[in-house]
Amino acid sequence: MLPAARSLLRQSATRVPQRAALLGARSISTPVRSAAQATQAFERVRAAASSQAAPAPPTSKPPPSHKPPKRRLEAASAPLRNNPTPTRGPILQCIAHTTAERYDLVFLGAVLRRMGVQWNEVPEGDRDRAIVIGPWKGRGGAERLIRGKDVRRVEDEGDDGDLVDMGFEYGERGEIWVFSSGSFVTWGLTEEEGRAFLRDVIRHRGSRVEIDRLTAEEYEVEEVDFVVDPTATTFVLGNLILLGRPPELSTFPSSPSLASLLARYTLSLSLTRSSSLSVLEDRLDKHIASVSLLPRALERFGAQPMGRREVIRKMGELMSLRMAVNTRGGGLEDTPEFYWSEPELEAYFDSVAKEFEIKERIDTINKKIDYAQEVQNTLRALLTEASGHRMELIIILLITVEVIIALIREGPELWRHFGAPVIEKLQELIPDPTRPPKTLAATGDHVDQGTDQWTPAATSVVVGTDNQTHPRLV
Repeated sequence: MLPAARSLLRQSATRVPQRAALLGARSISTPVRSAAQATQAFERVRAAASSQAAPAPPTSKPPPSHKPPKRRLEAASAPLRNNPTPTRGPILQCIAHTTAERYDLVFLGAVLRRMGVQWNEVPEGDRDRAIVIGPWKGRGGAERLIRGKDVRRVEDEGDDGDLVDMGFEYGERGEIWVFSSGSFVTWGLTEEEGRAFLRDVIRHRGSRVEIDRLTAEEYEVEEVDFVVDPTATTFVLGNLILLGRPPELSTFPSSPSLASLLARYTLSLSLTRSSSLSVLEDRLDKHIASVSLLPRALERFGAQPMGRREVIRKMGELMSLRMAVNTRGGGLEDTPEFYWSEPELEAYFDSVAKEFEIKERIDTINKKIDYAQEVQNTLRALLTEASGHRMELIIILLITVEVIIALIREGPELWRHFGAPVIEKLQELIPDPTRPPKTLAATGDHVDQGTDQWTPAATSVVVGTDNQTHPRLV
């Protein structure tokens, strides 16, 4: 580059205000909305809780969020920002965008080929593989500078080609890393240019690059700054990355360009872990907010405010969050196998994870998930108890219906065999006080109603031939 052009670029760079990138500031918590509609009782609890000045808190609370404090990151990077060196370039932006659960890199490669944009896959076939697009320059991605060097040829021939950091040093070009985990990272581009790349390339008309696209509220951006100093050692301080001398590689060909490329790949990958974690943090916060009034509902109404389907859906949300933390990108906390044989690259990866407090944030997420799991266990126990009561009532009702049907169907037959004889026997044993005494009209016999004994009447009957009357019992 000509000295005059270099001087002009330096003068223009000094007029650009140095932005103190906010590492966790882009992960702004949006107003929490309920994840699902609750029952009418649950809505009454919400209205009652909002009308009271000081509602009673639940017995247990979820732990607070553990995102990196903005002021601490700015203070940590202040010594590096305030003490520039003659060999250091201007401060530029490095921004990670998380827009989907996954990217289809094969389809993205086809889109880039149709647009005439050169790209390479780094590393090939790896689980955390990414497509690197560079150099990239233009307003809104409309103008593209199609230059570059095939990464595979650099590995084979050890040729530096155009994969150098001089463009980063003076802000003349940008670089974009697109990861299969649903995130992309821009180097040397503004946030507006990154959103333009998302709109014009990833979300190109008819594009199927994004799999399970995130909503506008879930869209996460993590922003840091970086400077290039070819005489220094690469390290991370607060929310500022210093790209220095290329690292020494153990398993790759000795190539400064390839080493610098892999260094940016490592830093980009670690940065996407933070933005992906921010998505999960926001989802978990919304989930906890949607069930935060359940303890209050149980206290006031003493009844289960959610239905079985809603509880099952909440359980599915929680299981998805836990699985995403432990399995997304091989686990957000685990160091990829790619760095096991590259100690310097692993140090870069761990330094970014340390500054972004990845481990602490994952621990906080797991604690929140445990809290939400306790709430769901309570709901599930209440549902089980309510189901048991309903089953008992159903069984009693079925037995009652069966008895009624049996009586209707077999009633006459049962009456003939059992009812009528019993009634007749009772009528014989139990006297009727309203019934008149029984008198034998022919003989004048009398039946005592009190003792029910028969008293024969005496009558005169002519017996024999002497016409004499003799009393005789008949």
